[in-house]
Amino acid sequence: MQVLIVDDEPYMVDYLRKLVDWEQYGFEHVYTAGGGSMARDLLDKYQPELLITDIRMPKISGLDLCRHIFERKYSTKVMILSGYGEFEYAKQAIQYGVSEYLLKPILKEEFEEILEKMLERHFAEEIKKQEKTGDIVQEVETYIREHVEEDLSLELLAGVVHLNPSYLSRYFKDSTGENLSNFVTRCKMEKAAWLLEHTEQKINEIMQRLGYQKSQHFAKIFREQYGVSPKDYKRGIRS
Repeated sequence: MQVLIVDDEPYMVDYLRKLVDWEQYGFEHVYTAGGGSMARDLLDKYQPELLITDIRMPKISGLDLCRHIFERKYSTKVMILSGYGEFEYAKQAIQYGVSEYLLKPILKEEFEEILEKMLERHFAEEIKKQEKTGDIVQEVETYIREHVEEDLSLELLAGVVHLNPSYLSRYFKDSTGENLSNFVTRCKMEKAAWLLEHTEQKINEIMQRLGYQKSQHFAKIFREQYGVSPKDYKRGIRS
């Protein structure tokens, strides 16, 4: 997917471009424009999935861009940013199918919340198309098994498949019925069991190899999965 950020204030364009990790939200290309004329050309050339634009700009305003999208029937969704809270602007924006209308200053937490809602509301089908080209669950599971001895945070795994962490977490749970964090833990315990059974490594060495620092915590998780302690498992005792 592609996003176009437009504002006649260069600092605002740069701020929005760096505000979030766009790739993790599924946007592979981020285009920017310092005015409406350039933005209109980029809209015609790329027809990005999302336009984020200031509402008041010289010559060609954000509303003009919305009208341009509306008249040409582009599928581009629009998020309007403005320092002006007049109802008339909001009413015109709604007329052209604008998805969100936010007042400046834009806070990171608020922006991320709105962006995630827009993704769920408007881009679910686009994300599904991406998923069809490569099974995200399979890709994540394969990565986890191949890097099971590493620190596998949600943010890292989301970066692997270029999705937002919260979206990946929900998608994995909906697709498999299992929390992603639980799957990571299960894979680590499976590797621990294999090492206990097939190597001469000490339990403490295996624990640290898999990223665990406290033996009691490691033993508790292992017992929950296999019904016996790591020590008993190494002795050949099974539940």
